[in-house]
Amino acid sequence: MKLFFAFLFGSVLGSFFGVIVDRLPLHQSIIWGRSHCTSCQHLLSACDLIPLVSQIFRKFKCRYCRAPIPKLYLILEFSCALTFTLAVSHKLTSIQALFTLMSILLSAFDSRDHHFPLSVWLFFTLIFMISFPFHLVYLCWIVLALLAERFSLNIGSGDFLWFFTASFVFDFFHQMLILEIACFLGIGYYLFTKKRNEIPFIPFLTIAYLALLLVPQIL
Repeated sequence: MKLFFAFLFGSVLGSFFGVIVDRLPLHQSIIWGRSHCTSCQHLLSACDLIPLVSQIFRKFKCRYCRAPIPKLYLILEFSCALTFTLAVSHKLTSIQALFTLMSILLSAFDSRDHHFPLSVWLFFTLIFMISFPFHLVYLCWIVLALLAERFSLNIGSGDFLWFFTASFVFDFFHQMLILEIACFLGIGYYLFTKKRNEIPFIPFLTIAYLALLLVPQIL
């Protein structure tokens, strides 16, 4: 029962993450205002907002105008639900779960817009800085992020900001291992999809991070 409620609460948080991803870039309130279809603007009822279930039941289409609903929302809800379930079952520590939630949200922004609001990253990072030990060496990632803004380093400044926060969870060796795994995943995605445009990298960093945490436990 405890795992069920953890999964349920996580899916609700994932649904709220979807609201953040939709409204924050448009400078809209993430607290006030009822949810509505972005295509027909029809206000959604309670049965339209049940995490996971409503999207699957409606076959990822709006009940009113039949416009497709991005599967990104389902991924957000399921990922957050799984994170809470892993935390409650002691597969993730509190710091690992918090970092996972941040990574999921940043991955959603990165996947859709190829950048994320600095305020979102700062909100989570301040929690880490207040709650966990800080070392000046972490600032190297901030320096790299600033350089990425000024020069073309073939990696976005947001990726370096992600690594800055990752410093509270992993040491430098494991961060480099995450980077290596993420690069292999990115190359595989690039070859499989044959896309020649910019690809979001934070999702691959997040998958590599979770693999490094969970695969040893499974094995």
